[in-house]
Amino acid sequence: MSIDTDKWLIYILGPQKMQNELLAAFLYKETGIVCQIENRDMFFCPTVDWPGKIMLFCDCQMKQYPDLLALVVAANLSKRPNFYPLLFNVMEKINVGDELVRLGVRGLFYDDEPLENLVRGIAAVRQGEIWLPRQLLSSCLASLRRREKPERSKELKSTLLSFRECEVLQLVMAGYANDDIAHKLSLSPHTVRSHLYRIFRKIKVSSRQQAAAWAVKNI
Repeated sequence: MSIDTDKWLIYILGPQKMQNELLAAFLYKETGIVCQIENRDMFFCPTVDWPGKIMLFCDCQMKQYPDLLALVVAANLSKRPNFYPLLFNVMEKINVGDELVRLGVRGLFYDDEPLENLVRGIAAVRQGEIWLPRQLLSSCLASLRRREKPERSKELKSTLLSFRECEVLQLVMAGYANDDIAHKLSLSPHTVRSHLYRIFRKIKVSSRQQAAAWAVKNI
C-alpha cells in the first residue's frame, strides 16, 4: 500500500446506491484510499472537508456525449485544483471527444471495462498521469494533428514546442512510458528522452507529472 493513501479521497457520485457501495468497498480494498459516496445522478464538485486531493468518480451510465460535456463544463473544474474527475460507465458506442480532457477530466472508463482498470487508472492519477482508453487517446492525437500552426495557443507559440514534441507530450499526459512512446511514434527511446529533455526545458518543468499538468491546460 502506498504511503500517500491518506492524502487522497475517492468520492463516488451516482444514482445506484448498491453499485456505489460495492464499488467503494472494492476500491478501498485494492487501493487503501478512503471512499465516500453520494447517491445523486449528476456531476458536480461537492463541498468536502478534506485537506488533500479528491478523485471524483462520476457514474455516466446512459449519458450521451453532449450531456457529459455539459456536466463537466458546469462543474467549473478550473476553480477546483484539488479535484481529479474520473468518469466511469461511459458508453463505448458514443463518440467521446478530447474536449473532456481539456476541461480537466483525468480519467475515463467505458462501461464494459474490468474493475481492475479502475485500480490501474487510480494508480496513474496518483502519479500525476491521465488514464484514457486507447481509442480516445488516438482521437486526441488525431485532433492534435489536425490543428493548423496559426491556431496554436499563445502559450505554445511562446514555448516553441515542435509538432513532434507536442505528440510526445500528449503521450506523457496519457501515462505512456518512454519505451511505449517510442513504439507508438516509431522513434528510438534515446530520441524520446531527447524530446522530453527539450520539452521540460521549454515549458520550465522538472517532472513528468508537472509536464502532464501543463499539457492538460495548454494542449
